[in-house]
Amino acid sequence: MKQLLFFIPVILLITSCGQKVIFEKKEKINGLWLYNNTIKFEYTITDTTKAYDLILQVEHSSSFSYENLYVNTTTIFPDTSKLTTALSLQLADDSGSWLGKCGSDRCSTEIYLSSSAYFKKSGIYVLIFEQHSRKDSLEGISALTVRVAESQI
Repeated sequence: MKQLLFFIPVILLITSCGQKVIFEKKEKINGLWLYNNTIKFEYTITDTTKAYDLILQVEHSSSFSYENLYVNTTTIFPDTSKLTTALSLQLADDSGSWLGKCGSDRCSTEIYLSSSAYFKKSGIYVLIFEQHSRKDSLEGISALTVRVAESQI
C-alpha cells in the first residue's frame, strides 16, 4: 500500500507536465485555397535560451485528393530578414492511409516544422504559408493551426 501511495503523486506529476504553449492560432480556409491566399501567423519569442517546437496542424477532408500538401513557407525574422522554403507536408502514407486522426469526414495531422530549435533573437516572428500544389485552387484543406511550445528536451 505504501508503494501505491508513493507512485500516485509521481504519476500525477509526470502527466501534469505538458508542453508550455507560448503561441497557438488557427486560421480557417473557406472553400478553395488559392495561390494568392496567404495564411499568416505572428508570434513573439522573448526567451532565446529555451528550445522550442514549432508545430503545424493541418485539417483536411477525408476525401482530400493528395497524399502530400505542397506549401511555400516564408519566415520573417525580428530584423526583417526573410527565409522562404518549399515544403512537402505528408498527410498520408504510401498505401494512402491518412497519418493523422480522422473522424467521419475530417482529418487532422500534426507536423513538426522544427523540434528543439533555438531562436537567435527575441522579437516578433512572422510565418506565412502559401499553397503550392499543381492546381491554382486547392480543395479539401479546411484549416491550419500553428503552435509554438517550449521543447521538453
